[in-house]
Amino acid sequence: MNPRALLLLAGPALFTLAWLLLGWSHPGYSQVEDSISVLAAYRAPWAWVMSAAFVLQALSMATAGVLLRRRSGWAAALLLVNAAATLVVVAARIPCGPDDAAWCLPSEHPTSYAVHVVAATLALTSLSLAPAATAVRGSGGLASSGLAASVVMVPLLVWFAAADAAGWAEKAVVTVGIWWAAAAGVRILVGPGRQADPTTTERDLR
Repeated sequence: MNPRALLLLAGPALFTLAWLLLGWSHPGYSQVEDSISVLAAYRAPWAWVMSAAFVLQALSMATAGVLLRRRSGWAAALLLVNAAATLVVVAARIPCGPDDAAWCLPSEHPTSYAVHVVAATLALTSLSLAPAATAVRGSGGLASSGLAASVVMVPLLVWFAAADAAGWAEKAVVTVGIWWAAAAGVRILVGPGRQADPTTTERDLR
């Protein structure tokens, strides 16, 4: 298998597996209410596993962004923003709160928490908009699937931001987004359009 295709698929697969297994292994963690980031929080059991999965996911999204640059500059830029913001999310970990005391030792890291929230908001927003961006100057299957993905993701992102204990909505947004990006990247790698079209104009590449 092409190494880039392997990275594209490994990122979403291992990231999803990580939050599923870690969430199930921590008594008191709710897959419905709690966010993914809490699994990589300060003093969280096996936090390094979730952090590593975040990094792998970021590399996968960056790869997808690079591959998409000739099809949609906007989508490529948004996926690269997502990758960078995801790495900040890993570096600026959130603390465990009192509600997590059943499985994680509460701690205080106010500055790290503030940076994390900003980075996570940027990561989720860019991931939600990237699929739809393929339709700005494109058409066909990639644009259609992108619009469909964003139609699902954007309302869920709004729900996650506005509602309390809506971790399920975050998980749905991330799952749809990273798998769409991975599929789009693999499609470019293995599809008939994997080579640059000699008729592509300078405007198309922007």
